[in-house]
Amino acid sequence: MRDPHKWQPISRGVRISEWPVATRPRERLLAGRPVSDVELIAVLLGSGTRSRSALALAEHALVSLGGPAGLARADGAALRAAGCGPASAARLVAAIELGRRCLAASALGLPCDSPAAAAAALAPHLANRERETLAVALLDRKRRLISVVPVYAGTVSGTTVRVGELFSEAVRRNASAILLAHNHPSGDPLPSPDDLRTTTDAVAAGRLLGIPVIDHLVFGAGRWHSLRERSGISFDE
Repeated sequence: MRDPHKWQPISRGVRISEWPVATRPRERLLAGRPVSDVELIAVLLGSGTRSRSALALAEHALVSLGGPAGLARADGAALRAAGCGPASAARLVAAIELGRRCLAASALGLPCDSPAAAAAALAPHLANRERETLAVALLDRKRRLISVVPVYAGTVSGTTVRVGELFSEAVRRNASAILLAHNHPSGDPLPSPDDLRTTTDAVAAGRLLGIPVIDHLVFGAGRWHSLRERSGISFDE
């Protein structure tokens, strides 16, 4: 059976403009028919060069970046290194970011009343990022997600956190509670000593402010770790 996500072109030497109209990626995409990863990228690229078709450029970029997962992590510099021009790289970065934002927006209003529910709601904000990012989830009285506020974006070696900044948006928007979340670009979601220290300080600050910290989730390589469940830190309800 044909895999719709695997590129199986009519011919490597034939440009898309020479394909029968009904078989072209853009027309199939608009018609709701299966389109491969390479073909999706080719649609975003728009056109090829004199020496390479859009499909050839798309295939080269996808292979160079390590497949869809690598593409999701790629920034402009990585895309340029994979053979994309400035305009093409910008279109791909925009498409990736738009997809991430659409997934994130779909989680607004969802309950975050358990670690698993919170992880499902917050994963789109932190998945496939090369830099360590710390975000604060603002929650209402029923522990439903109001908003996710990025607070820090550091290097792969970590980021320095000022505890007071974790609560600034929660105070401004009158959130009833917050939940901390960050990613480990290394792929290992186990919390570091700095993670434990920051969490302990945040929980103490939340008690003083009357804004409880209900959990801290660490994401890495498709996995997550709840400090509420496993760290021994006494979180508030």
